[in-house]
Amino acid sequence: MDDSYSKELHSSSDSFGEHHLRKRNSFGSNSSGEIRTAVEECLLSSSSTLDISRKNIKHLTEEIYRLPNIKYFHLEGNVISMIPEDLFQKLPHLVWLDLRYNKIKALPSGIGYHRQLKTLLLERNPIKELPTELGEDLQTKLARPGRLHCLTAFRREIP
Repeated sequence: MDDSYSKELHSSSDSFGEHHLRKRNSFGSNSSGEIRTAVEECLLSSSSTLDISRKNIKHLTEEIYRLPNIKYFHLEGNVISMIPEDLFQKLPHLVWLDLRYNKIKALPSGIGYHRQLKTLLLERNPIKELPTELGEDLQTKLARPGRLHCLTAFRREIP
């Protein structure tokens, strides 16, 4: 990765999103192949972290479910528009999920029932509303007027 790409990725400029997507989309990617490779590497290293950031991934494949014990899942900087409904049921040990800089418009309702997830990073996604399953208190905290459009993260209180 060249230095200019790294600087762009961590920039807080509003023009980042469009420029980054144009640059990223010009290279093309095979979501399946990228995910398969990352999963294989994770399995071989017995890592609890799966990082498939900045790979131009358009959708998640069943390959990720080969790692039911992952705790940290990095998907930042892709073009993912939808999170599978069963993601949170099939990855029950997930504590960290980085979805920043994607095209996600909604979160699956299953997120509200996931008890291990502590950190969810959502910055720069066109999310308009949160699932009711997240609970009224959390929705109120995150969806204050003017806050949802810049939603960056939540941390679930430990019971």
